[in-house]
Amino acid sequence: MKRLVCLALVALATACLPALASARAKTDLVFIGKADRITGEIKQMERGLLTLSTNNIGTVNVEWEDVDSLNSVYQFRVEDQFGRKYFGSLFMNRALELEVIHAGETETVPAMDVVSITPLEESFWQRLDGSISLGFNYTKASKIGQLNSDFNVRYRTPLRQVILDASNIATSQEGKATTRREDLMVTYNRLFEGRWFATTTAGAQTNDELGLDLRVSLAPGVGLDLIQSNHNTMTATAGLSGNREWSANSDGNYNLEAFVGLEHSAFRYDYPKTDITIDATLYPSLTTAGRLRSEIDISASREIVSDLTFALTFYHSYDNKPLDPDAHKTDYGIVSSLGWTF
Repeated sequence: MKRLVCLALVALATACLPALASARAKTDLVFIGKADRITGEIKQMERGLLTLSTNNIGTVNVEWEDVDSLNSVYQFRVEDQFGRKYFGSLFMNRALELEVIHAGETETVPAMDVVSITPLEESFWQRLDGSISLGFNYTKASKIGQLNSDFNVRYRTPLRQVILDASNIATSQEGKATTRREDLMVTYNRLFEGRWFATTTAGAQTNDELGLDLRVSLAPGVGLDLIQSNHNTMTATAGLSGNREWSANSDGNYNLEAFVGLEHSAFRYDYPKTDITIDATLYPSLTTAGRLRSEIDISASREIVSDLTFALTFYHSYDNKPLDPDAHKTDYGIVSSLGWTF
């Protein structure tokens, strides 16, 4: 697990130079009000913020409702709050109507209905974005130290998204063995017209507190974006999860579970940016009578300076019938971290 996380970080570092070399020309035009003009590269519009990369003033974030007009000859995917998707170059007039132009045809969508704009660059590296966070806590009275890290990277195409998420929490206390909680997940999403999408997640987990040496899983399912706006998102998922588990006191066990998940994010995009996310998933077992697992994560992040955030995260894992009968049924905690988005 740790080797895979390290390899992912190394891959990110080596990606930087090719990404810079393949960056496209910064010729997109964005007008704020009647006179202010910014020339740059539209990186994305998400959660109410239009992000541009410029040659002279670095990365600029503009509140979407403050954009008076814009123009770009490059290709984008535009999605509105009803889940409709449009593909093409962009032109927004002062009547706040966004025109998406492709192959000589124009589709018009009210600018205030738009919830995301995603570039469709040719370069592999330009389709990547993500975040890295690291935190450390220590209490002298109890002599408990905790190190946590999280790495997330996303790769996007017009109708597909691949997400890699790796996290680690290591807790040490004098006189006791270090306990670890590690997760590595790769998720593939296939978008459809409207708010539906297909999803498949392959993952590996360890959790010493729950007596879990390793769990590997494959979970196909479907998802629905219940809410899409520039202030809130809510997504529901459901499907099946097949997995195998190992523990120190067990030879391993195969399981088939259903899963039902709900994720809700609320955010404000004026400075400093603030984001609160609640993610909960239930796993009722279909092969072990009465077994129920759950995973809950609640995080709140606040921007310190551009692209640098401070976050607090509460995590809770529950298993009423763990593979190791001597293990605890719950694992929970609060961690703090500093994060950087790219």
